[in-house]
Amino acid sequence: MIIAVAEAGSIGRAAVRLRTSQAALSAKLRRIEQSLGGDLFVRSRSGCVPTPFGDSVLTGARQTVRAEPGPSPRPEPKEPMRVRIGGYAGIMMGELGRRLVSEPWVSGVRLSDNPDSRINIRLIVNGELDVALVYDWPPVALPTPAAVRERVIHPAEPVFVMMSQSHPLAVAPGLSLRALADYPWVDEPAGTTTWPTYLRHVCNHAGVTLHNRLTAANLLEARRLLLSTAAVAPVVATTESAPGLAIRALEGHPLRQRLRLVYRHGTPISARIHRIVQHIGKAYAEHQGCNAAFRTWWHAEGCHAMPVR
Repeated sequence: MIIAVAEAGSIGRAAVRLRTSQAALSAKLRRIEQSLGGDLFVRSRSGCVPTPFGDSVLTGARQTVRAEPGPSPRPEPKEPMRVRIGGYAGIMMGELGRRLVSEPWVSGVRLSDNPDSRINIRLIVNGELDVALVYDWPPVALPTPAAVRERVIHPAEPVFVMMSQSHPLAVAPGLSLRALADYPWVDEPAGTTTWPTYLRHVCNHAGVTLHNRLTAANLLEARRLLLSTAAVAPVVATTESAPGLAIRALEGHPLRQRLRLVYRHGTPISARIHRIVQHIGKAYAEHQGCNAAFRTWWHAEGCHAMPVR
């Protein structure tokens, strides 16, 4: 739909191409823009022109279309293989590995946890990983090299926040982004990923300043800091609840991230990618007990956006 609007130069002409009404297409486009947090097109009487943010999203959309499986045959594994899984997606990477070892074409699994999507994509290109789960954050989304294919697992998974159960903010099931500005913010060390750039983009748009006083290299370090301070930390939606800590959703889910499955074209993995996506979808559906915020989001929104459930 985004590609059609960009190529047609207007919502009206794109609606004709997509065999829908201009009003319906305009409403869908507005919902997408609201979920992504920015305008994709500048609208005028003469038509639509992509904004800089829209250009970034349009590039990702075209890459996704090119990555869709075609009718050409894919190579099947001739014998069981050891699958090298990389990336960072909370417990989902481990869930994928656990489920894949039950497949007859898999002899074993090796997991390589790294939060930097740039490194994981490079390892896919170099053949050091077979498949990776990576997060990125439009409008600072990462490009996909020509040798790499991808499937978007979830286009806009929310980011939750974690804090001590005795924290003043823990009494509410949902929090405003502005409320977090009154407390120290625990986040990853600078330069680890492109997440800080996205976080600044969202906070600047909302007129909120977070006090990045504390850093933690991993979830375990963050949990220790939260138990001993009044700090708050961002966590992926599938984070497991832990004793003494509370996980809360942000009102309207202003912080969102895209989960992508990346792999190389023409490999045994590419022949099984639909099955791999199925495993991830089932892992999400069966993980509703991880925290209350995830369960609420999953039923209201998440389950409807997964490619395979």
